[in-house]
Amino acid sequence: MWKAAALGVAAALLGLLLQKAEPAHTLLLGLAAAGAVLTLTLELFRELRDVFGDLCREAGLSAALTLPVLKSLGITVVGRSSAALCRDAGQSAAASALETCTAAAALYAALPLVKLTVSLLSFGS
Repeated sequence: MWKAAALGVAAALLGLLLQKAEPAHTLLLGLAAAGAVLTLTLELFRELRDVFGDLCREAGLSAALTLPVLKSLGITVVGRSSAALCRDAGQSAAASALETCTAAAALYAALPLVKLTVSLLSFGS
């Protein structure tokens, strides 16, 4: 987290210095910083996935229950980051469209949970 925070703050400060002289470079700096921070974040997600998987195995939970949650989390992170970059570039319509797509994709990823819930409710009746 400290590396990501330092990278983000350094990029923000450098962006402030470049903003007036080279606004296009500021956007590229933001994209590069976001990519670097997300790369650092991937390692955290890998570790979370492994721990989450171990806990679910110990509890006897199926991957059918846990995988949609992890997929939805990943979709949300990518969607929010992409939308923020679009807003930084002045593309608020694209950012809104990305947010809508993110919501739809996260719901789609969660469909197996919905199907499982409906089947359990139908079976119990």
